[in-house]
Amino acid sequence: MRLRLLLLAVLPMPLLAQMPRDTVVSVTATRTSRIPPDRASFYVIVEGTAETPADANARVDGKLKTVVEALKGFGSRVRLDQPIAYGVGPSPSPNGFPVAAPGTNLARSVIRVQLDRPEQTAQVIAAAIGAGAASSSSLAFESSSADSVRRVRISEALAAARLDAEAVAAALGARLGALVSVSTNSGGNTFGFQTSSTLTFDTRFSSQQAQTPDVVVTTTVTVQYRIIR
Repeated sequence: MRLRLLLLAVLPMPLLAQMPRDTVVSVTATRTSRIPPDRASFYVIVEGTAETPADANARVDGKLKTVVEALKGFGSRVRLDQPIAYGVGPSPSPNGFPVAAPGTNLARSVIRVQLDRPEQTAQVIAAAIGAGAASSSSLAFESSSADSVRRVRISEALAAARLDAEAVAAALGARLGALVSVSTNSGGNTFGFQTSSTLTFDTRFSSQQAQTPDVVVTTTVTVQYRIIR
């Protein structure tokens, strides 16, 4: 209060009315692209059963070697991650509960498989199962052009955000000033993030049909501008 009275005493009223006000407008714009996939990935599940957990693990290891060799036969078109052992224990009974001892033990391992030619997915899965794999997971699709599409869309999102900011400023009887900040909501990825598209044909628990596995790339930017009155 004392500072305001001091300003009134030192500065004339017209000059006080012209003093700039530090007002900032924040605007968010999003652009979404759907692009066809050119890569696919899935998991191959390998199982081994034996009387003891150690023997079950050993049996899985033996099957893994055979499955990996079969998949390597496709050459550079197929890339394999390191197998991961994710469980060993009493074999489940048909109703889902572990069987009572003495019984058998079940060990499981998975291998992530990536394909540069999704149209060969059926052949690769058939080779894995033929070599001893138990099953495979649903498919996840990706696109190698996602980064280039994202960079184009980020320019469009920035342009749209600026137009919205100008509209806000005009509605307030002001004009747009300097850019204060630019950010995305990508969680550490500067240009947004890509979510893989999963295709599942199992309709036992849902009547929804499988959709075209387009890859959805979402680019969101948030900008802040100063408003000059």
